[in-house]
Amino acid sequence: MNEKQKKMKITFIDLFCGIGGFRLGMEMAGHICLGHCEIDKFAKKSYTVMHNIKKGEWYAEDITKVRAEEMPKADCWCFGFPCQNISIAGAKEGLQGEQSGLFFEVIRILRETEKENRPEWLFIENVRNLLSIKKGFDFARILITLDKIGYDAQWQVLDSANFGVPQHRERLYIVGHIRGKSRQKIFPIPPKTQSEGIKHIKNVTKKVFDVTGISPTILTANTGKYEKNILTENCGKTVVRKLTPKECFRLQGFPDSYFEKARELNLDTQLYKQAGNSVTVNVIYEIAKKLKKG
Repeated sequence: MNEKQKKMKITFIDLFCGIGGFRLGMEMAGHICLGHCEIDKFAKKSYTVMHNIKKGEWYAEDITKVRAEEMPKADCWCFGFPCQNISIAGAKEGLQGEQSGLFFEVIRILRETEKENRPEWLFIENVRNLLSIKKGFDFARILITLDKIGYDAQWQVLDSANFGVPQHRERLYIVGHIRGKSRQKIFPIPPKTQSEGIKHIKNVTKKVFDVTGISPTILTANTGKYEKNILTENCGKTVVRKLTPKECFRLQGFPDSYFEKARELNLDTQLYKQAGNSVTVNVIYEIAKKLKKG
């Protein structure tokens, strides 16, 4: 590895890590993970086997109990904080909600961190509705909060369908850069692939999508009104079936080898939830390629 390649690598902490979509995308870009935080015991088990976590890597379960002095110094903190109170399907309490309000736990830890030890980058993901909930007040609150602790912010809404996976999943990506160091332009990021629209098959009792089209957004549940169905061939007959957990992992950009490790430890209900909560690896990778030390 030459000196230029070494300089382009950064270290990162993976907060609210789930099954590690951030981690895989960042590592694909050559960056190095120093630790992770996840409270869901099933997601934590999947994360450990999927990413072959070595003994001794920093880990915390509950972010509300994390103290700054416990965390290793890193160049970047990655986190998709909970969206339950922000998403269109949620209760819409916004940042005042119990789950989505955990954003401010990250801010608390940043404030506890000595300025010279704060990460140069903050890499944040959440649902697109963060831009408009509470008439945009919550998004403005995030930008003001980041500004007060010394971070300038850039952001863009990106659709996973434009980055090599057949899933429409629009998410807001925010990159904070600590003020005082050379600012790098991260956004806009152009589409890598052009997707066709979802082909909706009508005259059936449930929503069905042609397997040759683009999947709608994967949610944490794949039953009832949230169930996603596709047309497929079976013994020469066209049949309707629901997406499998493996297909949901694929739609988030995970290789099958990662899914197989998770499947050994989880029931399908947990696998659907883990896929639905994940970030899309391909999108993280495209952003991660632009992150480097100032």
